[in-house]
Amino acid sequence: MRLLFKPRDVKYLGEGTLPFGNFEDTTEWQPITKCLEMGAEQFPDKAMFKVANNNGEVSESYTYKETNQWANRVANGLKDDFGINKGDKIGMYMLNCSEYVVSIIAIHKLGGIQVPINKDEKGERLAYVINYSEMTALIVDPGSLPLLEEIAGDLENLQVIFMTGDPNEVPSEIGGIKTLPFNSFDGASSENTGVEVTTSDMERCMFTSGTTGMPKGVARDHGGILMTVRAYLQQQGVRSEDVLMSILSLGHANAQVMCLFSAMGAGATAVFFTRFSASSFWKWAAGCEATCVNMLGAVAEYLWAAESSEWDKKHKIRIMLGSPAPRNLQEFQERFGVRVIDGYGSTEMGMVLWKDPEDHRPGSSGFPMDGYYTELRDPEDITKVLRPFWDPYEEPTPPDEAKGLLYIKPLVPHTTLNEYFKDERRTREAFDDDGFFNSDDLFARGIDGRYYFAGRFSRIRVSGENVDPIAVQDVAIQHEALQEAVAVGIRLPNVSDDEIKLNVTLKAGAEFDPVEFSHWMAEKVMVAMVPRFIEVYEDGFPVTATQKIKVAEIKEITDKTWDRNKAGIKFSARK
Repeated sequence: MRLLFKPRDVKYLGEGTLPFGNFEDTTEWQPITKCLEMGAEQFPDKAMFKVANNNGEVSESYTYKETNQWANRVANGLKDDFGINKGDKIGMYMLNCSEYVVSIIAIHKLGGIQVPINKDEKGERLAYVINYSEMTALIVDPGSLPLLEEIAGDLENLQVIFMTGDPNEVPSEIGGIKTLPFNSFDGASSENTGVEVTTSDMERCMFTSGTTGMPKGVARDHGGILMTVRAYLQQQGVRSEDVLMSILSLGHANAQVMCLFSAMGAGATAVFFTRFSASSFWKWAAGCEATCVNMLGAVAEYLWAAESSEWDKKHKIRIMLGSPAPRNLQEFQERFGVRVIDGYGSTEMGMVLWKDPEDHRPGSSGFPMDGYYTELRDPEDITKVLRPFWDPYEEPTPPDEAKGLLYIKPLVPHTTLNEYFKDERRTREAFDDDGFFNSDDLFARGIDGRYYFAGRFSRIRVSGENVDPIAVQDVAIQHEALQEAVAVGIRLPNVSDDEIKLNVTLKAGAEFDPVEFSHWMAEKVMVAMVPRFIEVYEDGFPVTATQKIKVAEIKEITDKTWDRNKAGIKFSARK
């Protein structure tokens, strides 16, 4: 299949070329690491990626040649010294670092299947991902050690752990599992592995929020990377002299595909930061000479709320991907001197909708990308396809009857979700008989053809993380004082992310302290799953005549609603 590579207005293009082409012809696609290998030959001394320290200062830089050779040593070491072969699953559980970048590339070259684990997972959920994925090797950083030691006795399939950091401080074992320093690969061959990998081979098993309390494994092939890289280079105008910056975790698809792999595909440079800082963001961007960056969730609101500084326009960023774009788009762009492009994607499907930088129509997520067919269906009757009738030029807010569930049909094989790993039922439920995927997200489509995001149907998004409310209440109900728990997402004014409100009833005679509960829950789950709001219903939840909970009522913030922020209780993600 040949995809259209759209031309861009020159003011939205980076400097340089596309040395490896524009990936239009899907029959010629090869795994993205072939671009790294070609770059190592054509421009060996050019920076492939850089990593900043916790203060935002670029402290490490690796050329295309160095990156390729280092990744080869890790891949060959895994294969030749530890018997890890094509198709085996290798986990990664760490903060952004150079070893994380190289591990991802090495797993690709080995033909292995990467299993990146959210850096904030812990306890039972962390053990579940390690065991359920059937990974045989795990690469971690020193900060992961105490979290692994807590669950080491529950790990089943893991054969070896590799740890970054000072080799002299790496334990010989964790819970009886052999543990070695990451530099164990240093003596392996730096030549390309010779393992044959194609775009139809499985590339990742990435765990995201599940509907039964535990994360679900999204299995995707190498072709999915090429699909998104092609679109990213097209829509954001990325070229070989660009510097792509990411403040997002490499445990997420965004940092991997739309920073590392897109830089690789364009012959450009990627820069990774260990954390996000609204007050330092533009200064860091100037320091690494970034030209492109992506935002997720409420990042735009945090940047806007930060105090103005000399760095607001003292940088080289020309274009930003916002998912979603800031609500005060024009003011944001003028203040920071950037162009923000909105889009929509998911771990399962990749980037499905994308706005053209030349399109200044506010509020939309743009049009479907080449390689996808999309339609909206009635949430109450998914056999009914909605026809666009809403005119966004006449009526800025879409009526409820114009809002539908986004269904997506991939047109290019091996580019989207293969399956939810080892879960046939959930995979069947996700796709209909015609191969359409239910995104679980609501959109309105105007008569202008553009898609406008209207909210999430069942999932919620907190601090950039997809959170399943059922998973939240499944954990909450384990607390000794709770009889029932219902978690809902609340969208506060002028904020693009959700907040969790947990509604509870108590066991007879039980005492409940929301402060104690919050700390209890923070020990069990990632920070994004800890509710901000809690309300106790002493007389039971409000219900309809048919005994269904009145969801609209329990979503209200009342004078009985406890607010963790007002109580001054904050939990930090792992740093």
